[in-house]
Amino acid sequence: IELERPEEMPLPGDWKKLSEFHRLLVIRCLRPDRMTDAMAGFVVRSLGYGMTVPFDLESAFEDARPDTPIFFILSPGVDPVKDVEILGKKLGFTSDLGKVTYVSLGQGQEPVAQKALQTAHKFGGW
Repeated sequence: IELERPEEMPLPGDWKKLSEFHRLLVIRCLRPDRMTDAMAGFVVRSLGYGMTVPFDLESAFEDARPDTPIFFILSPGVDPVKDVEILGKKLGFTSDLGKVTYVSLGQGQEPVAQKALQTAHKFGGW
């Protein structure tokens, strides 16, 4: 558990018999901070290296439309803000211009997020 890359180590005892997917569940329970690398390894072992391309926000944005938004579902330690800022600046959407609103959804943030969505829907924005 205290290893730097525990997802690459064999599990002890009878746990060695777990399927690849069940290994992911164990890692998720014991070391959620390692899930990104564990998932990447799972995809490589299951589907091959060709399926492990880095996420490209600009390509995802090209597929998005006003009625097909992009949502980020994040794992601990993952932060897409820098990528969003870079793409936003390139396309003229910045928080300085009032075209981007960041909301970290935690307790009590629902009204803030609702207001941001309504404003972006009405006036355009991210």
